[in-house]
Amino acid sequence: MIGKKSFGKITSGVGLLIIAVVCLNIIASQWHGRLDVTAESVYTLSDGSVKIIEGLSKPVDAKLYFSRSNKELPVQIKTYANRVEELLREYSNRSSGKLNLQVIDPKPDTDDEEWARKYGIQGMRLPSGNDLFFGVVLLQGTQEIAIPYIDPRREEFLEYDISEALLRTQKEKKSKIGIISSLPVIAPSNPYGYGQPGEEDWAFVSELKKNFEVTEIKPGAGTISQDLGVLIIYHPKNLSDEALYAIDQYVLSGGRVIACVDPMSRTEQMMQQNPNPMANQQADFSSNLNKLFTSWGIVFHTDEMVGDHEHSVRINAGGQTMNYPFFMALQDDSLSKDSVITSNLNSFLYAEGGYLDVVKDSGIKMEPLISASKMSSGVIKPMFGGFKNPIMLISNLKEDNKDKALAGLFTGKFKSAFPSGNPKGQGADNSNSLKESSENSAILVIADSDFIFDNNAVDKVRFLNQTIVRPRNGNLAFFINAVDFLGGSNELISIRSKGRISRPFTVVQEIQNQAQARWKKVEEDLSKQLSDLQTKLAELQKQRAQASVLSLSPEQQQEVEKFREEERVIRKKRREVRKNLREDIESLGTKLAAMNMLIMPLALSIFGFFSFTGRSRKMKGRKRGE
Repeated sequence: MIGKKSFGKITSGVGLLIIAVVCLNIIASQWHGRLDVTAESVYTLSDGSVKIIEGLSKPVDAKLYFSRSNKELPVQIKTYANRVEELLREYSNRSSGKLNLQVIDPKPDTDDEEWARKYGIQGMRLPSGNDLFFGVVLLQGTQEIAIPYIDPRREEFLEYDISEALLRTQKEKKSKIGIISSLPVIAPSNPYGYGQPGEEDWAFVSELKKNFEVTEIKPGAGTISQDLGVLIIYHPKNLSDEALYAIDQYVLSGGRVIACVDPMSRTEQMMQQNPNPMANQQADFSSNLNKLFTSWGIVFHTDEMVGDHEHSVRINAGGQTMNYPFFMALQDDSLSKDSVITSNLNSFLYAEGGYLDVVKDSGIKMEPLISASKMSSGVIKPMFGGFKNPIMLISNLKEDNKDKALAGLFTGKFKSAFPSGNPKGQGADNSNSLKESSENSAILVIADSDFIFDNNAVDKVRFLNQTIVRPRNGNLAFFINAVDFLGGSNELISIRSKGRISRPFTVVQEIQNQAQARWKKVEEDLSKQLSDLQTKLAELQKQRAQASVLSLSPEQQQEVEKFREEERVIRKKRREVRKNLREDIESLGTKLAAMNMLIMPLALSIFGFFSFTGRSRKMKGRKRGE
C-alpha cells in the first residue's frame, strides 16, 4: 500500500507536471517557431526579401483579400491560401512593425468586396455566380500596388511577386532602361496612347516595366543618355556608325550593357514568314556587334552555331521526333554558381546560339555564366540552320571537346572602337570623345537571342483582363537577374528561382516505377504472343483452299481459343499488378500517417519523461545533501 506521505508526493508531482504542461502550451501559443527542411528552403524568406523588409523606410499596409467563407472554394486554393497567409505573416514578423497585415474575407454585397474591386483585386466567377477573390494590395501613402490574383501556377514565384511589389512601394521614381532592337520587343504605340490591336510587349519587357522606366532607342540614334541604368541591345542589325559610336561612348563613360547577339535567329526567320526556300537560304538571320566587340576585347564567333548532344531537346521536325542538340536544356552543371545572376537558377533553354571568348592580352576578364558541356559539344556553320533538314544538321555536328561560354560577363577598362572620335567626320565635336574607360565597367553578352523570345521562355494565360506569365524555364529569371545586377539592385536576385512547394514523393514514385516495369513486361509478353499467333495463322491460311479463306479451320479455332485463354491469364496478372501497386502505396501511406501522428508526440513524451526524472533526481540529491 502507498502511504499518505508517498501518495501526497505523487499527487504533488502529477500536479506540477500538469501545471508545467499548461504553462508550456501557453508559452508555445505565444511563440511561433518554424523549421524549414525543404531542399530549396521554400518556406524560408530569401536574403533579398529580408533586406527589403529590414530596409523599409516607410510603413506599409498589406491587405490579403481571400474569399475564405465561400462554400465552393476548391480545396487546393484553400491550401494555397494558407501558404500565402503564412508567408505574409513571416514578412510582417520580420518587419519590426513596418508591415501591417490584414486578412479580409470579402463577402458578397459588402464594403469589403467593394474595396477589393477598387484596389483592382479581380474576382474569379464561380459556377454559382459568386466571385472568388484571392489577391493582395500593398498601401503606402498614395501608392496602391496590387497583385490582382495570386495564381497557384506561379507558386514558385510567390515570394518574388510579393517582394517585388513591396520594393515598389518604397521607390518614388523608377530607374531607366534603354532597349535597342531590330525585332518588335516593345509593342508599337499609336497617337491615341494605346498599342495596336493584338500586339503587346514581349514578356521580358513587361516584367522590366514593373520596376523600371523602359525607353525604346531607335537603331539610328546618335546619342545615348547617361541617365540609363542599363542599356539592352537585342539582336542588333545594320546599326549605323553613329549608333555604334553612341553605344561605345556610353560604355566608356561607365554605362552597363546587356547584348543579345545571335549567329542564327530562328525568331527573326519566323517573323519574316517568307515561304520561298531560296529567300531563306540567302537571308541573313545573324546579328553581332563585332565592330565594338573587337576593340572591347570580346570575341563572338559569328560563323559557328553550338550544339550539345548531352543537353539536347526532343523536338518534332516534319512529323519525326528526334533529339536536337542545337536546342539545349541546360541544367545546374552548365550554370555558374559563383555569380549572383545564375547561382539560384536550375534550368536554361539555349536555342541555336553561338559562343564567346576573350581577346588574349586585352586586359579584359570574362566570367562564363552559362557553358556547354566540354565532352559533347561542337559547332556547325549557322548558314545551314535556316534551310537544312535537322537530321542533316545533326550529322554535320562534330564534337571538339572544347570549353564554350554561351553567356559571359566581361569586365575591365574597355578601349574605344572609334579612337579618331565621332564618325560624322569633319566638323564633329570630339572634345568629349573618350578613348578608354576611366574605371572598370561591365558588359554582359549572350550569344543567343531566341532564348528570351516568348515562345521559348514563358507560357501566357489570359485571365479576365490581364495576362498571367508563367516561366517555362530559368530564361526570364536569368534576364531579369542580369538587369537587376548590372543596374545596381541585387535584392530580388536571390528570390526569383525558388522551387515549387510541391515535392515528389520519391518512395511512392519508385513503387510505381517498379510496378510499371512489371506491367510493361506483361504487355511485351502479350504483344509477342499475339505476333506469334498472327504468324501461325498466316501459315495456316496459306494451306487452305482459296474458296474457304473467310472460314476458320479447327486448327485456327484452337489457336484462337488458346490465345484467348492466355490473354485472360495475362489480364489477371495485370490486375494483380495494379492491386499490389495500390496495396504498396496504401501501406506506405498508413505507415507515414502513423509516423506523423506518433513520432513527434512520442519524442516529446520521452523528452518530458527524462527531463522530469532528471529534475526529480537533482531535487532528491539536494535534500540528501541538506
